[in-house]
Amino acid sequence: MIHNLNNTPLFSLLVLLMFIFLSCAPKLDERVKAYEQAYNSHDVEKIMSFYADDIKFEVVGFFVKEGTEEVRNLTEYDVTVNIQMSISNIKVNGDTATFTLIESNDWFRLAGVEELVYEPNRIVFRDGLIKEIRAEITPESVKAAGKAYQTIMQWASKEHSEALAELTPGGIFSYTAETAKKWLELLKEWRNK
Repeated sequence: MIHNLNNTPLFSLLVLLMFIFLSCAPKLDERVKAYEQAYNSHDVEKIMSFYADDIKFEVVGFFVKEGTEEVRNLTEYDVTVNIQMSISNIKVNGDTATFTLIESNDWFRLAGVEELVYEPNRIVFRDGLIKEIRAEITPESVKAAGKAYQTIMQWASKEHSEALAELTPGGIFSYTAETAKKWLELLKEWRNK
C-alpha cells in the first residue's frame, strides 16, 4: 500500500521544521557583515571562528594563504596594523557572496595611502564557514600602494637593510603580528625623516 505523505500531520510537521530551520539559518549577507564587524573589532579568535580548517585566502597577484595557521598569522598582522574595513554591494548566489571592500590600516596611512579598494571580492561558504576568500585590489589602489611601497622599500634597503631582510625573507613580505610591529616602527621613522 502506497501512502501519500503530503496530507499527513508528519509531512506538515517536517515542512514546518524545515521552514523554521531555513528562516533561522544566518543568511550569507548577514555572515559577511558579521565577519566585517569581527574584523573591525580586532578580536582574532572571533575572526578565526569564521574560517573552515582548509581556508584559502587570496589577494590576487599578491599572496595566497592556506590553512588556519597561515590565515591566523595574516589576521594577527591585520589586527596589529589596525585594519578597518567597509563592505558594501553584497550579492549572494548559492554558497558565494561577492562584494566591494574598502580597507584602511596604519601601515598604508603611514605610507601616505588612505585606503585601498578591493573589487571584485568573493567569499565561498561551506556549512556556514568561510572556505575561500578571493580579493582583487583595483588598479587605482595597486598604483597608489605600489608607488608608496617602492619608495619605502628603497629607503629601507639603504637605511635598514638587515631589518628589511627580516621583514621580507627571500623577498616575500612576511605577515605576522611581530613583523607588523616592526613595519610600523620603520614607517614612523620614514615619515619623520
